[in-house]
Amino acid sequence: MNWDMKQIDDELKAITEKFSNVIDDLKDEAIINAYYESKADGESEYFTEAKELHSGVFWVITEHSDLSGWNLLMFDIPCDTSGNVTGETSVRLNAKSGNTYNHKKLWESEIKNNPAHKPYNRREYDYYPRGRVDISNNSATIYLNHHINVPEIIRSVKVKFGLIERNISKVRVFSDGSDHYKCFIDRE
Repeated sequence: MNWDMKQIDDELKAITEKFSNVIDDLKDEAIINAYYESKADGESEYFTEAKELHSGVFWVITEHSDLSGWNLLMFDIPCDTSGNVTGETSVRLNAKSGNTYNHKKLWESEIKNNPAHKPYNRREYDYYPRGRVDISNNSATIYLNHHINVPEIIRSVKVKFGLIERNISKVRVFSDGSDHYKCFIDRE
């Protein structure tokens, strides 16, 4: 069969698209043994093993709408695959359910006016993009502001909360565009 350069390019694009999801899955599976988390500021953390399973809440701390220089601020809760709390937390669980955190209450009690969290402690709880990890029925759901539904941040959340195949069977990501998860980027 004689192929011209356009046919070869088209075939390569088709193959690349076909396997891009497989490649992304393999990247996520690499978390099991070792993982370099590259943050926007160029720093990296090395994980020799994946963490145990956790639920909880998080904020992506950045002053830039393009998310440059972001850092993940998280409050995690050790849990089993049903979402039941299995260990101690550094902060009292403050949601109505009693088994997770409420973003607003947590920000007020642990972040706002706390010198350890300068300079972002002067902001309100809903200024930065935020999200939550819920665990139930051996699967995890990451609820988050749609602006932070990007591969680097999702990968970081998966690593930090231990959302890997060894710990849990399924991870869903739900971009919430409602008023509940609005942040400064939505208000610009």
